[in-house]
Amino acid sequence: MNSLANKLASQLARFSPSFGKRIDDPLTNIKVATRWLESLPVGDAFKCQQAILGELKRFNENSTQYTKDRLAVLMLLDEKSRDLQDTLVRQYLRNPRMSRPVESQLWHAVYGLYWEIARGYHTLVLHFAGEAGKSPHESRIPLIALRAILAFGQLLKWRTIRYQPAGEKLWLRLHKLYRVAESEGFHRQSLRVYAEDVADCSCETAYLHILMLNLADSGTLYPRQLDLLDRWLCGWHRTMRLDDRLDTHVHNFVIDLSSDHGPRRVRKPDTDKPLRFWATADLLQRLQEIQIALREGSAPAQLGLTENARTGESLELLDHLQRQWSSLATREQRRAPRESVKRLVDIAHGFGAIVDQLRAAEAPASVSPYGAGLNYSEADDVQVYGFITDRTRERISHMQPPASPNAPDVERWVMQDESACGYGATVESRDKDWLRVGALIGLKAHDAAAWQLGIVRRLSRLDDDTSSVGIETLAETPALVMLNGTAPASYTVNGLDNSGASLPHSSLWLTGGAGVDSVIIDPAHFAPGKAVQVHGAPERKPVVLGSPIERSEGWIRVAVEPANS
Repeated sequence: MNSLANKLASQLARFSPSFGKRIDDPLTNIKVATRWLESLPVGDAFKCQQAILGELKRFNENSTQYTKDRLAVLMLLDEKSRDLQDTLVRQYLRNPRMSRPVESQLWHAVYGLYWEIARGYHTLVLHFAGEAGKSPHESRIPLIALRAILAFGQLLKWRTIRYQPAGEKLWLRLHKLYRVAESEGFHRQSLRVYAEDVADCSCETAYLHILMLNLADSGTLYPRQLDLLDRWLCGWHRTMRLDDRLDTHVHNFVIDLSSDHGPRRVRKPDTDKPLRFWATADLLQRLQEIQIALREGSAPAQLGLTENARTGESLELLDHLQRQWSSLATREQRRAPRESVKRLVDIAHGFGAIVDQLRAAEAPASVSPYGAGLNYSEADDVQVYGFITDRTRERISHMQPPASPNAPDVERWVMQDESACGYGATVESRDKDWLRVGALIGLKAHDAAAWQLGIVRRLSRLDDDTSSVGIETLAETPALVMLNGTAPASYTVNGLDNSGASLPHSSLWLTGGAGVDSVIIDPAHFAPGKAVQVHGAPERKPVVLGSPIERSEGWIRVAVEPANS
């Protein structure tokens, strides 16, 4: 009897609708999915996120069934992954100095989850829309389409964070989703996308949000700035609206729904294409009001700029947005014309490497290449003549090691274009962990004697191996100086400072043309109002570190003022 029962059970299992699945397969239905989510390890966000990502991949690889249960499972996995995703996003944005392997692992984890969510919703929207009028899920299509649009927006944002082009026909897929929303008439229907959201959203406002974020990017924003702007835009949705007819006196931006690219400024639109237009005048007026309020002392959080936004960075980012979102007539113009060149330039990257190159370049030729002491020939001259002869000095100068361009932190690039303000180049970037917007670099043309400073302002990953880089060169020539604090040490042992706080540290002095000097230092040594003594530059008096002018990873430029005597 037992054997007969087992055979019967085996035969029934073969005809089970869930054949090939585990009994606890989370894709079976929402109850099983809920139990599976509750069994995930608590406290390991990455492991949990990867587990959900794996199930979403399975969901999309077997997307032949479009049932109520499958839709409910997809939405549940999406909702339960949001906190885990936010944790990984915070880890990524708060650790700009992480190594390339760690950065790559986090980025692919975040991007991979958004991709599978977008892929799942996109497939369902197109399927349900294709059978409109008879689909039992017709009432859910607006919410599914809105979630799909938001997911595609995150994909574009995270490719931008890594300075990568859109690729993967992301724009074309996004445009198609919005066209479905328009054709079905729910593009302006406001919905609460997720239970924890504080405001409603529509397909049109979410779509415009993505378009405006793309317009703000010029390859010059830090990942943190992009994320900050993404949050700010949520409060500015009501200032914009899409139109299908052009008003040349009002509209200044356009999107082609049939193309695989993002928005453009209105120039000569082809009216035969499915174009949508919008204006930014109201938004620009809002930005001006926020800027005025910030300068008058209002806190960023009071103006809807999130609680973690700082006044200085908010003003800087708002200035950038005013330029990027302005009309064609008032857009930012290039400061100096570019000229195509082929120029070899040595690049020293990192504050420490720049200091080393300047120190080597400024070393006197009379110094022995073997160290601070005298070598054999110099000692022999002193013994015989009482001084070092010019002949020996000349011979030693030829032995002097140059500022090594072959050091690990010094590279040689071929610049493709040059202007009075900087360079442009296309370089191999696979192993360049340091190459990021805001990186401080030293530059020296192969036919030049002196180093100058530059900052990476624009970065665009052309592919896995190469990047397009825009470098702004600073007009001031850097001078290597030593700074040390003049305040008494706060921690001493037997009267001696054992903290190292008063030890001199290398800095780069920049003499301003208008008499306003500044200095670039390691951020660890900066404190507003800190009095320091300058060594290494003639006629320098004690100075006080003033307000920061600019900062990035590993360096900060601050104004200096004479210390009160």
